[in-house]
Amino acid sequence: MPVDTLLSTSVELMVIGMGTVFIILALLIACMNLLRLFAPIDEHTPSCSDDKPLIAAIQTAIHHYRNRSVHKTAL
Repeated sequence: MPVDTLLSTSVELMVIGMGTVFIILALLIACMNLLRLFAPIDEHTPSCSDDKPLIAAIQTAIHHYRNRSVHKTAL
C-alpha cells in the first residue's frame, strides 16, 4: 500500500478514536451534572468521635494480622 493511503487511514482512525473518547467524556460530564441536580451532595461531615470505633477495629485487625504465627514464618 502507498504511504499516503496508510497515513490518511491512520489519521482518519485517530480522529474517529479521539472523537469517540471526547463524546463519551462529554456525555459522562453531562450525566454527572444531571445527577447533581437530582441528588444533591450531603453536607454532613462526620466528626472524629464517629470514627473512633472504626479506627479501633482497624487497629485491632492490624495488630492481630501482624502477630499471627503464619505471618511471622512467611517473612
